[in-house]
Parts: sequence; structure tokens; C-alpha cells
Amino acid sequence: MPPRLPPPRLLLGISSGTSADGVDLALVQVQGAGAHKRAQLLAGERRPYPPALRAFLRSTAAWGVAEVARAHFELGEHFGREGRAFLEHAGYAPQQLAAAGSHGQTVFHHDGDPRQGSLQLGDAAVVAAQLSAPVVGDFRWSDLAAGGQGAPISPYADWVLHRREAPWLAILNLGGIANLTVLAGDAPPLAWDCGPANGPLDALVYAERGADCDRDGILAAQGRLLPELFAALRADPYFARPLPRSTGLERFGRPFGQRARQFAPAASLPDLLATLVELVAWSVADSLERAGQGGGPVFLCGGGARNPVLAAALRRRLTSPPGPRATRVVSYAELGWDPDLREAVAFALLADAWQNGEPASWPSTTGAAQPALLGKLALPAPSALSAFAAPPVAHEPPAPPAGGRC
Repeated sequence: MPPRLPPPRLLLGISSGTSADGVDLALVQVQGAGAHKRAQLLAGERRPYPPALRAFLRSTAAWGVAEVARAHFELGEHFGREGRAFLEHAGYAPQQLAAAGSHGQTVFHHDGDPRQGSLQLGDAAVVAAQLSAPVVGDFRWSDLAAGGQGAPISPYADWVLHRREAPWLAILNLGGIANLTVLAGDAPPLAWDCGPANGPLDALVYAERGADCDRDGILAAQGRLLPELFAALRADPYFARPLPRSTGLERFGRPFGQRARQFAPAASLPDLLATLVELVAWSVADSLERAGQGGGPVFLCGGGARNPVLAAALRRRLTSPPGPRATRVVSYAELGWDPDLREAVAFALLADAWQNGEPASWPSTTGAAQPALLGKLALPAPSALSAFAAPPVAHEPPAPPAGGRC
């Protein structure tokens, strides 16, 4: 029988996606450790970035070292303040937290060479000072140091929360990049970045219409597939890389959108978007086929899950012959969790893993030579720290996530 669970603990997750449009916050109650860990979402919220901060983050291509340092501090302040305001609004105090997990704002991620690194801005020490709580941040570098890609790192939370929902299932996050987690019971998860998702779509819409995105896929729905462009884009060498793999907006953001426009200079914007949507769906199906995976439900989350044209393209590609890869393609909400808060919840659970000494990445998810304990701890001022109760001691040593491997 499972060991007796220790008292529950509260974790705050703070996340901002590659769209750089705001901060997602999730308050999670966690109990147990390792294979016996359970979690419940108590509160969640998205808080948009102020217009000035969002405009500053759109200008990263022109930044020098001074701007990077400034953003690292200012984003840390912003994340900490927003976290504190969110807690107060939800009726909690920072002193009730075991810790917060703050991912930071990604402004660079290598495109296949882990030695080029990954950069998330919003210093954890500054977050801790503003929040008045311990903060675990800088999650990706431990995996990079172990020879991994540093991404994706949400599969740990997927494994904790959903591994027993079906004999086989996949969670597809459609942010700037499309990434998959594949779960099959207690076995270590598989994960990889499929290719682009919203990155080139949003970049094209912003460049040509001045809008943040193709809301509800209205423009893409008016377009048609351009076969020659589709063939040219799917020839990108990234799609032939072995799994697991990761990429970023440096390849599949604005440059990829510009490449589509340069290939088809006379094409309408709706036609470009329709072709890119089909490419996203193809890349997901192709990666599952390469991995030899499929046979159950695929759950959609991230901003792209709200695009009905993209969701329809995924259903066609994943559930239709030849070689259907999914029994159904549905919202992540069917798992009982908010699709918009998946990554914020993930960073709350990653902070908890750090505090319990549990490795949270697998060779099968990032390609690392060995599992890694993800993150670094930043503490608030001693005066704030003294208000915290000692964390509960588990009645069991932390169990590895699966199979004794990590």
C-alpha cells in the first residue's frame, strides 16, 4: 500500500510563453513525493504585460548587453509583484508558500547545439525579493550541463498529473513552438519539439496587419494550401533531426514567416497562413510517425489550441488514414486542468521537485546523458524568510519519477 502522505504544501508557478504577452500564475497544492505525488490547482490567472513592457520585449533583435541586463532585472520585479498581487487576490500570503517556480521570459534558445545555451530573463533573486518567498528558477541549465537540449521540461508535470489517464496519450502544446509529451503509464515519458506552431503565424500577422495573432484562425480559414510553398517549408532540415530534439523562435519565429513570404511574394496573407497551419499539423503527425508512437488521445493546450483551423488540421492529420496516430484530438481541459495554465502548473511542480531532490528530466525527453535536478534556489531577505515555517518532512525518501532511472 502507498506510504502515508506528508502534509500538503503550496507552490506558486510563474510562467511567460514565447508570445511574450503576459504572465501566467498558478497556485498548486502538492502532496507526496516521487511516484506518489498528487497535485490540485487552487487558483490561476493570466496577467497581460503592460504595453510598454510588451513593446520593449518585441525589440529584442536590437538589444545589446545593457538591454539584456535591464530586462533581467525589470522582468524579475514584474514577476515578483504580479505573483504577490495574485496571491493576495486569491486570499493567500507569500509566507504560506513552500516556494515559487519562476521560469522567466525566453529570449533565446539554441537550435540544436546545446552549448549555445538558452536564456530566460527575470532573475530569480529579484523575483524572491519582490515576492518575499523562496524562488526556484533557471530550470534549463542543469539539463544543458548534463548534455541535454534544455527542453522540453514540462513533461515532468505531465507525468505526475496524467500518466495514468490512458494506456497511451499525448499532450500537444501549441505555443510559439509545437511540442509533444507522450505518456504510457509509469514508463519515462517521451518528448520533443515537433516544429513551429504560432511563431511564424503571429510574426506574419504582426508584420502585415499589425495584429498580435490570427484570432480564431479567421484569416487562415479564408486561405488555401499552396503546394509548392508547403513542399519548400517541409524540406527544412530540422524535420529530419532525430528525436528528442528542440528548437526556438530563432528558426521558427519571424525568420520562418519571412522565408514563407519570400518564397511566395505575391501570395495573400490568408494563403500563407493556411499553408503554415497545414505545415504545423504535418510536423506533429510526422514526428509521431518517426517515433513509432500513437494509439490514444491527443490533448491540445497553448494559444494555438484556440485556433479552430489549426485544431481541424491536426484532427485530419492525426486521426485519418494512412496510419492514424490518435483516436481523438481534444482539449486539454478534458483532463480536468485549464489548458492556459499548463506551463504555470508545470513550474510549480518543478519547484516542488527541486525542493524534494527529485530529478525532473529524462534522457527520453531532452537527450541528456543522465537525469537532472532542474533549477536553482533564490531566497528572499532574511527578515522575510524568518516568517516561513519549516517545510514538512516527508515520511518517505523522494522516489525517482519512473523505473528507478531518475
